[in-house]
Amino acid sequence: MIKKGIDVSVWDGNIDFNAVKASGIDFVIIRAGYGSHSSGIDKLFEQNYYRAKKTNLNVGAYWYSYAKSTKDALIEANTCMNAIKGKQFDYPIYLDVEEPYFFTNGKEFCDSIITTFCNELEKYKYFTGFYMSLDYLKEYVSPTVSSRYTVWVADYANKLNYNVPYGIWQYTSNGSINGIQNN
Repeated sequence: MIKKGIDVSVWDGNIDFNAVKASGIDFVIIRAGYGSHSSGIDKLFEQNYYRAKKTNLNVGAYWYSYAKSTKDALIEANTCMNAIKGKQFDYPIYLDVEEPYFFTNGKEFCDSIITTFCNELEKYKYFTGFYMSLDYLKEYVSPTVSSRYTVWVADYANKLNYNVPYGIWQYTSNGSINGIQNN
């Protein structure tokens, strides 16, 4: 069964989740925050979470990573947990891995950051995964890691050419949905 979802953050402004749901959206992945400090908690995370839940959308969250070591990844995981504590999620908590230095540091580095973050959240019974574009996923994440955690893969194409099980396929960054002013 195909379900349609969107990801949102403070950059999307004040969202009308009733209009979003009426547009045929089933789930929303909300940015909880970024980095290792509580100042990185998305300013609209709480509002987006409660409004999405109120409209009966299924909800997940993501944390944008700037980790430069496993120590940083652990700190980010704990900062993320502070942002999401007390909330119920229908979808995973994803680590968003996009910064160029992740890839210049190679596969072992990417694996270690993803594993550290996800394992820490799993200790607290969260379902975890990571987000990455397809080309980087194929080159910079080992099969052990990509099969261990659920994958949210970005590939802006008509068909996803990825033969490994994944959870979510993000097929565009230019979508338009009623209730949100931005793409």
